[in-house]
Amino acid sequence: RLFFSEEAECFHCHGSILFTDNRYHDTGLDFSPPDPGRMAQTGNESDRGKFRTPTLRNVAETAPYMHDGRFATLEEVLEHYVSGMVRSPNLDPLLGVHQPLGLPLSAQDQADLVAFLKTLTDDEFLQNPDFRAP
Repeated sequence: RLFFSEEAECFHCHGSILFTDNRYHDTGLDFSPPDPGRMAQTGNESDRGKFRTPTLRNVAETAPYMHDGRFATLEEVLEHYVSGMVRSPNLDPLLGVHQPLGLPLSAQDQADLVAFLKTLTDDEFLQNPDFRAP
């Protein structure tokens, strides 16, 4: 329920069967992003700091997190969305609606979301030699 709620906002970008919308978003990592993100390809300033939404499938196995690996744990990622976001010029509007800035999630909500994200791990897929890198 929480994943699909307006409090957590996860489903907007991670709501498809693949848990990604394959779009580009600025998630408020830096006020003046040092990495141009999507802007490096488009040349549009409105794309500065935007990165493609990753899938959440097997997310518990893909640390470190964010495009630059700045977070080591899923808990750190959620803490960013609760209290670490900055109002960057291209911040995704769905993340910027909460006042003060940050998703209104309790410690229990965050723990519940981490538990849910861990259920998205497919051990059979991860162990299958047919899907390993050559």
